[in-house]
Amino acid sequence: MADTMKAARIHKYGKSGVLEVENCERPKPGPDEILVKVHTASLNPRDWLTMRGIYQMRRVVEPFPITLGSDFAGEVAELGGNVTGFAVGDLVCAMQPLRGKFGAFAEYVKVKASVAAKLLDGISSADAAAMPCAGMTSYQTLHDVAKVHPGEVVLVNGASGGVGVYAVQIAKAMGAKVVAVCGPNNMAFCQEMGADEVINYREDDFASREDAYDVVYDVIGRSSPKAVKKALKSGGRYITTIPGPGTAFAALTSYLLGFVWPFKRKSTHLILVKPYPHNLQAMMQLILDGKMKTIVDGHYALDDIEQAVARSQTWRARGKIIIDVS
Repeated sequence: MADTMKAARIHKYGKSGVLEVENCERPKPGPDEILVKVHTASLNPRDWLTMRGIYQMRRVVEPFPITLGSDFAGEVAELGGNVTGFAVGDLVCAMQPLRGKFGAFAEYVKVKASVAAKLLDGISSADAAAMPCAGMTSYQTLHDVAKVHPGEVVLVNGASGGVGVYAVQIAKAMGAKVVAVCGPNNMAFCQEMGADEVINYREDDFASREDAYDVVYDVIGRSSPKAVKKALKSGGRYITTIPGPGTAFAALTSYLLGFVWPFKRKSTHLILVKPYPHNLQAMMQLILDGKMKTIVDGHYALDDIEQAVARSQTWRARGKIIIDVS
């Protein structure tokens, strides 16, 4: 194994022209880490938001250069001294935390063994690399926060994007009636994903309907707790991944009210994804059971990652953008 590798790194923040694919030192795993030879990675908006400097707390933890990328799948190449449960050659996937300088857009990445999941037989590298951030965000939203019950009505705002396509399929697998909100060009696609009803956001305001939804899952941050309040049924949950004006305050208020008023009420929640390997394996099983599939917008080589970033920045990607590393 060579001491150097190819990686996509930034040496400064910027909207474009700052991401360089270059040779650099291969990371060495710590005692509780595994080193993974990356086969496939996937791109998330959080990656290019980091490139722009939106997540600047990362800069406090580690200086430049920073290797971008959080989602990946590959083969275990080396084990830290304290690691058990993994062996060299195991196929794994994981979500690399934003902090730190060793991201997944590289030939090798080191990651805490505690956040990695072994691939189940029959799961492809692209399936595994696409799931972590987008898939776990929707899985944790619907299972852990919304606690969706069969027969409930779940609306997904932004249903055709990377997070949304997982949300539609996971909600259907949980027995929910799914309402997908998207643009006119993606309506048929959302129906193919299993949506029971599709709303064209250019012609119909879903929030104008009264007592219509048990859960509103806003993955694009285009709505607000106030805007959807009358559209939620009694006990309805508004959940978003992107806090807008008033959302963080409303989420905190809902959290505190839960301690003093644990009765049925409308609530607001802000989801922050956590790297849980058991979620990854649960989603792999959904794929094997035919209840979920990976939707790929396009494949890009590591050397072409600038093109992949440009595509993601349009907010028009249908499903996930895959980076083929090796």
